[in-house]
Amino acid sequence: MLCSSHLLLRAQVNSCLRPPRPTPVPMARSAPTFVAVFLLVLVLLTMDAAQGQQPFPLSTDPSDADALHAVFRQWRLEGGAAMEDPCRKGVWSESSGINASVECNCLPSRVCRITSLNVSGHGNISAIPRELFNLTELVSLDLSNNNLSGSIPPEVINLSKLETWHFNNNPLSGGFPHELSLLRNLRSLWMFDNYIVGPFPAFIQNLTNLTDLRIYGTNLQGPIPKNFSNLSNLEVLMLGDLAGNHSYLNVIGAWANLSVLSLRKCGLTGQVPNTPPNLPKLKYLDLTSNNLSGSIGGLLLSYKTSNYIYVGGNNLSGPVPSEIVQSSVSLDVSYNYYVDGSLSNNPSGQKQFINYLGTSIDASGRINSGNLTILNCLRMNECNINNLTNRATSFAINCGGKQVEYSDLMPIMFSEDSTDLGGSGFHVNATSHWVVSHVGSDPFNESTGIVNTSDIFETNMQELYQTARTSTSSLWYYVVGLANGNYTVQLFFAEIVITHGPGKRLFDIDIQDQNIRKDFDITKEAGGSRKATNITYEVTVDNSILAIHLYWSGRGTCCIPYEGAYGPLVSAIKVTHSQDPKTSPPQAPHSDSARDDVKRRGVVAGIAALSIAAAVISSSVVYLWWKWVSLVKRPMA
Repeated sequence: MLCSSHLLLRAQVNSCLRPPRPTPVPMARSAPTFVAVFLLVLVLLTMDAAQGQQPFPLSTDPSDADALHAVFRQWRLEGGAAMEDPCRKGVWSESSGINASVECNCLPSRVCRITSLNVSGHGNISAIPRELFNLTELVSLDLSNNNLSGSIPPEVINLSKLETWHFNNNPLSGGFPHELSLLRNLRSLWMFDNYIVGPFPAFIQNLTNLTDLRIYGTNLQGPIPKNFSNLSNLEVLMLGDLAGNHSYLNVIGAWANLSVLSLRKCGLTGQVPNTPPNLPKLKYLDLTSNNLSGSIGGLLLSYKTSNYIYVGGNNLSGPVPSEIVQSSVSLDVSYNYYVDGSLSNNPSGQKQFINYLGTSIDASGRINSGNLTILNCLRMNECNINNLTNRATSFAINCGGKQVEYSDLMPIMFSEDSTDLGGSGFHVNATSHWVVSHVGSDPFNESTGIVNTSDIFETNMQELYQTARTSTSSLWYYVVGLANGNYTVQLFFAEIVITHGPGKRLFDIDIQDQNIRKDFDITKEAGGSRKATNITYEVTVDNSILAIHLYWSGRGTCCIPYEGAYGPLVSAIKVTHSQDPKTSPPQAPHSDSARDDVKRRGVVAGIAALSIAAAVISSSVVYLWWKWVSLVKRPMA
């Protein structure tokens, strides 16, 4: 009826617009005629606009519809939508609350082509159907956070219009097909956290439209291609965890729009150039755990406008420029053994987030001499017994939380560990001789390193698990001045951040430089989120220092439930001397219940003593009476 009415009105308008007949028309009737024509035209235009807003005449291209239905059938996402038009439906709802979605571009002919497919976070998606590559108009494809296995099919060449392709966080294996080199329109490519092998793909240096490239947590081998600097449009570059041959800093180009540069653990070696590449918009720099040498001053001053500068774990040398040490910059220069100098005082009283453990920096203006003694122990990897008294044989920490006491054989005090360490820093507990060191911050979210919850299940030590310290890179806990011997280390965990959805936290754990867990998954270990679990490990201390290292190796999800929800998380730590099971951490002041126990034990002991005394007196009386009777009877005999 709508179409027929439309045609009828158009016919009426055409009849009204025909040239007038020769018969003269009275002037009095001409005005209404023109008004009628105007109104009819207005109605017709209104109906045209209304018809343009109706989605019903639109339909998905039959080849796209067939391909999508075939893919969704294999992924078990289709449900009751087998006969629905994909572009009209748009969103496929899942019982888990995770949706698959498509977006389309509709042509003037009312035929729509599928241009975007987002199927992120579905655990039952384990294969890549060949029909997927029949969606040749795709511009965006998100297959992240699934269970896709096998290698990337060479048919990916059919998706030549792709601009965004995310297939991170999948157990994909094999190498990169060469056909990927023909995807010249790619702008955003995420391929982190999978098991892809082989050399770093050289063809990526030819994808010059790339603005966002993230490759880490894989089994790829270096080096980074030497012409990588050709990627002049980069805004975000995050590479990491590359084994094999060395790479050099000349892979960095003069990238005018780059804001995030992370080359963590990429095998970078060689001298830092006197004039590092100009990166005027850089806000985040991470060159951690490489083999870079040369002057640290020139490197830091070149990027002094950055908010995060992480250059720890290299062979850099020279003094840290005082102008780089400011409250607005999170700075890590730790474990560059030849870095030295002094840190100026902070007259404004603002907190500075800087980590310089393992260097020769003189920080006497900022911390007391007792703390310096502990830091010197770490720097030299040994402690002077004469400088550290009350050598401990045990300790305990409530990571991320306040001081809390629990009773086992004896009351155990878990020390407070709630200091804000920002994006880089450390805290010294001079009383118990332990140090916590933290490095890391997500480039896209300034999340706190202290997390907490109110719900913990299946434990009678809830306070320990309700808080935790976390990091997007590295956490160190050191105990210094320990008596040498064998120790039992107990680590306490509960996943209190990634509690819903497809997110997964994976990290590594080293104790005394020995890896004890690779890709540790708290939720898997505990059998669910918000559930407590522990790890116990026996270790030998022979240099007075116990080192516990929890760190991220590029595995796990990056952005669930928010950006930065990854990396190590620990709830508490307890260490006891294995040869003396009665030894425990320093006792807390007695609580009321503890004092009542002491009183009860005193009463019992008093009663026992009185009973013994009464028995002794009674025995003495009987003995004396027997003796008297004997003396009386002897004379009578």
